[in-house]
Amino acid sequence: MKKPGIGIRFILLLVLSALIFPALSFPQDNTKDRAAGLTASLNKDTVKTGHIVKLTLSFNLPQGATIPSPPVIKGLEAFTIADQQIHPGKITLSLFAGQPGLLKTGELSLSYLDKQKTGQTLTTAPISIKVLSGLGDKPEKAQLRSIQGIIPTKSLFLKYWPWVCAVIVAIIAGFFLFRGYMKHKRKKLLLEYADPPHIRAKKAIEKLDASGLFENGEVKKFYFGFSEIIKRYLENIRGFPALEYTTEEISSHIDNEKDRQILSLLRHSDLVKFADDMPTVAHKKEEVTAALKYIDETAPVYEKKDVKENSGETGK
Repeated sequence: MKKPGIGIRFILLLVLSALIFPALSFPQDNTKDRAAGLTASLNKDTVKTGHIVKLTLSFNLPQGATIPSPPVIKGLEAFTIADQQIHPGKITLSLFAGQPGLLKTGELSLSYLDKQKTGQTLTTAPISIKVLSGLGDKPEKAQLRSIQGIIPTKSLFLKYWPWVCAVIVAIIAGFFLFRGYMKHKRKKLLLEYADPPHIRAKKAIEKLDASGLFENGEVKKFYFGFSEIIKRYLENIRGFPALEYTTEEISSHIDNEKDRQILSLLRHSDLVKFADDMPTVAHKKEEVTAALKYIDETAPVYEKKDVKENSGETGK
C-alpha cells in the first residue's frame, strides 16, 4: 500500500493542531462546576483593644444566584462593624475590637437568592480572635498615668471667679456713684426751689442782667428771659398759669393795682420780642429796677415758723 505523501501528512498535522491548541491555550471556566460554599478568614490572629481587624468572607454562588444589597450576614452580633466592602466573590468587613479577651463569632451565614429567586443560605464554622489589653500582657501590674492634661480638673467658675468678682464690684461701685450723683442733683434742685418765689425771681433777674446778653447784642434773648421770669413769679404768687398766657390774657386775671404796674414791662417786652423795638441800656436798667421793686412790694410774707420748716425740709 502506498504511504500518504508529505503534503497530506502536513495537512493532517494542521487539523490536529487546530483541535488541540484551543484546549491547551484557553483553560475552561470551572466556576460553574465548583460547589457553592462560604469561607471566612481574619487578617490577624491577635489585635489590641481599640484596633480594627478585617474579616473576609469568600463565597461561591450557584449559577444564576445573587446576594441581596446590602448583604445579610449573621453570626457577628458580638462585634461592632466599622466598615463593609463588597467585591466579586468576597465581602470584607472591618470589625472593632472593643474589649480584651477571646472574641468568637457565631456560625457565619450569608443569605442569597437562587435563580428561582428563592432565599438560600451559605454557612461556615465560627472563627475567633484574641484581643490583647492596651495595658500590656499583665494589666494588673500596669501603672495608670494621669490624664489631667487632657480633661480639665478645675471648674471654669473657679477659673474666672476673680474676673466675676471684679465685674460685680464695678457694677456695685457704679450703682453707688450714680446714686450719689442723683442725690447731689436732687439736693441741688431742692435747694434751688426751697427759696420762696420772690427770692428765686430776684436771683433769676440778677443772673440774667449779669449775663451780658443785652450788652452783647442779644436783646431779644434777654427780653424773652426777662418776661418769662416775671410771668413765672406771677404764676407762683397768684395761682394762674401765667407762663401759658399772653400779656392780654394775664391782664384779664389781674385784680390789684400793684400787679397792673408790671403789665407795662410785659407789653414792652412783647414789642422787643416781636416788633423789633430796640431799647437803650438806660431803659433796660430802669425796667430791671422796676421789676425788682415790684417783686419786693408783692413778696409773700413768711412767718419765722415757716422759714424753719422749710430749712428743716432742705436739710433732709
